[in-house]
This record gives sequence, structure tokens and C-alpha cells, in this order.
Amino acid sequence: MTVPTRADFAVFSPIAPRWNDNDQYGHLNNTVYYEYFDTAVNGWLTEHCGPVTALDALGVVAETGCRYLSSASFPASLEVGFALRRLGKSSVAYELAVFPRGARTPHAVGHFVHVYVDPATRRPTVVPAPVATIVRTLPKQRERSGAL
Repeated sequence: MTVPTRADFAVFSPIAPRWNDNDQYGHLNNTVYYEYFDTAVNGWLTEHCGPVTALDALGVVAETGCRYLSSASFPASLEVGFALRRLGKSSVAYELAVFPRGARTPHAVGHFVHVYVDPATRRPTVVPAPVATIVRTLPKQRERSGAL
């Protein structure tokens, strides 16, 4: 697997781990990385599109994955970098990485897929225009061998 570096991402969201994010082994629990992905993506969308709950469609997480490369722990300063993997008719796939603040190599890399659904029927629908417009500004992630 080719590991992405900081240069592969143009958008970063700072993350402040909490004391209770650590597990009994003294590092961030694996599940916390998914929370960081969710917080970073939805925070960025809210910043650029307004409240995600006010969009024409709901972005539900249909797929996510993470590969852990090194450990981190509270009180580390972290940031999530993200790029566009794919923009489809009803979905957006993000490539993500959790970095020590300012570092070149990540602690973890992952992906996150939002499928947009109609709020009433919960059936897939088109990606809302404001979301499609803003995600097109993300750098397109190049294909990697062994990528998640």
C-alpha cells in the first residue's frame, strides 16, 4: 500500500483529542478515528454549505474504512486531511488521513462514503447542488495500490 502524505491533501480540519478518547492501552481507541472523519467532513460541509440538516437530502454514511499506521494519544494535536475519491450521482467518497499537526506522514488513513437520501423515503437521491459544488474544489485523490 502506498501511504498518502500531507502533500496529497489540501483541506485540513484540526482535531483536539479528548482524555476519554484514549483506551486502556494509552492510545486513541480505533473507533475514535471514525468520529474524527465524521466531524471533519461534516464540519467542512457545514462551513461551506450551511447546516447539513438543512440540505435537500441527508448524507448517510454507507461505507467507511481505516488503516492504522502509528498510534496517537491525548493530548496530541491532530488534524484530518481530506480529498475527493469520487463524486457520483448520489454519493461522495472521501479519502481521509489523521495527521499529527503539521506532520508529513499520517497516523491513520481511511475513506468515508456519504450516500444522499431523500428525507421522507430514505431512498438515494442526487447529491445536493451546494455539496457537489464544494466537493469539486477538493483535490482528486489518485488511485493507490492497496488503497482502502
